Amino acid sequence: MLFVAFITLAVLVTATSFLLTCHFWEHRRFARGSFRVDRKPRFVGRIGLIVPCKGVDIKLKENLACLFDQSYEDYEIYFVVEQLNDPACKVIRELIHEEKRTTAHLIVSGLTQEHGQKIYNLLCGYQALSPEVKTIVFADCDVAPDRDWLSRLVAPLDKVNVHAVSSYRWFMPQKDTFANFLLASINAAAMGLVCSRRQAVIWGGSWAVSRRTFNGAEIPERWKSYISDDLVATSRFNRLRLNIYFEPRCVVKSPLDYSFVGMWEFLRRQCFMGRRYLPKRWIAGVAYTSLSMLAFWGGLLGGAALAVSGRPLAGSLGLATAGVLWLLSALRARWRQDASQLYVCDETRRLKRARWFDICGYPLTLTTLWCGLVSVAVARCIRWRGIAYHLSRQGAVLRVEREYTPEKVQGPLLIASTENLPQREPMPAEFPRLALYSDEASTDAEHPVDRRRIA
Repeated sequence: MLFVAFITLAVLVTATSFLLTCHFWEHRRFARGSFRVDRKPRFVGRIGLIVPCKGVDIKLKENLACLFDQSYEDYEIYFVVEQLNDPACKVIRELIHEEKRTTAHLIVSGLTQEHGQKIYNLLCGYQALSPEVKTIVFADCDVAPDRDWLSRLVAPLDKVNVHAVSSYRWFMPQKDTFANFLLASINAAAMGLVCSRRQAVIWGGSWAVSRRTFNGAEIPERWKSYISDDLVATSRFNRLRLNIYFEPRCVVKSPLDYSFVGMWEFLRRQCFMGRRYLPKRWIAGVAYTSLSMLAFWGGLLGGAALAVSGRPLAGSLGLATAGVLWLLSALRARWRQDASQLYVCDETRRLKRARWFDICGYPLTLTTLWCGLVSVAVARCIRWRGIAYHLSRQGAVLRVEREYTPEKVQGPLLIASTENLPQREPMPAEFPRLALYSDEASTDAEHPVDRRRIA
């Protein structure tokens, strides 16, 4: 009975792994095709680029400086931080003083006890958008986009059947450590799964949407009481059957340097978000990784034990199953690494070791990913940048606990802007309350939103 059960498991897991391998081949083919097409930049009106920041990440100033040097001709940046004493404020103010070509604002949002701090920052940035803004772009502070990133990201919005455009990150290990290689490999595998022509997921670090669609889909209302901006938006777009387009040419570099503990916290947080806001995909991930663990480790260890104990036929079958799964994983890794040469072509030589770890490290990445997925099965609390969020079964925030006593700010406040801040002016003791624009003022009068049609 055990022999028959293992054969059935081996056939099922091998067939599923083969289908996933075909999916990665499609991802590489789609990426190559996108880079061959030279799409002309499209003007989609003024762009409001919202960038939430907290703390000083790796190469923060270099990353944010890339946002000031975009080739798109009409855009403005809204940096949003939680507190006045956030270390990122100093870096952002220096850039606002130095970069006079692009309109930029620095906003202090204040604290929230009702939903995720990042979402609250995004909502403050959204409410501060000027009425002239027609397209909204969201970006994280830990990415380093190319100069044409903004133009390429918004170009597909001109298509009739595209409602949102998203890209993804490619981790750039700053040190050749086991934790960095492991997380980079898992992230690359996730990218190959969710980023393709037929199946796209919004990634909050780089996505664009027209203001009309953003309001019509009621994303600001859906964000309230939650902690995940991108997965909640993905769920809402899928429910309304609005199309999300993945743009391979906008994949951004993201510096990576974690300890093993930091890597585990990051991975567990991503798995937690998936379980709460995309539960079907989390269940599918748990089922596949669990069966793969049984087939691979059972075949490898059990096959070796049977071969040593005098059952070479049964042992060979187990070892062959483990070998086939490892070979298919290496093929998937090879294809996604081929695609990465398009995303980070100037860094290919430096990432050689990470590339080989991704190709050969299937047992380690599979086991780590399975542990991350299973570890959040019953969790209702997650820590994110010094804040503990306690959630309900539906993913709504019940309670917020902070590890520190932050400075209370009745935000949002506008503390720096290229429009009203002279060069080298010292920071005043008090700042004026930021005048927020109402939703009515931001609605396109010529093209009013038909919420019933979108819904």
